[in-house]
Amino acid sequence: MLSQKLAAKEANVVMNGLAFGESPRWHDGRLWFCNWGTGQIIAVDADGNSEVMLTVPATLPYSIDWLPDGRLVVVCGREGLVLRQEADGTLATHADLRGFST
Repeated sequence: MLSQKLAAKEANVVMNGLAFGESPRWHDGRLWFCNWGTGQIIAVDADGNSEVMLTVPATLPYSIDWLPDGRLVVVCGREGLVLRQEADGTLATHADLRGFST
């Protein structure tokens, strides 16, 4: 088996005080992630400037992604829903998966 060493870069903390950061995604020049326990979707830039982009009515927003038109979608696993953020900031049900989960 081949092994190679990679040059390590310095690691920097860009944000602390999170409940449980999960499901990181790079989008539009910032790192976006779910903050489990608070229901927040947060975006942070390389300088540590953060912004709560959305708060969902779910304890654990599992994952996020974007539709081709740029709208944010959030998987709320315990609730069995995929929510979509509309242009005006409101949330709509994109998919109701409760009939498929046990």
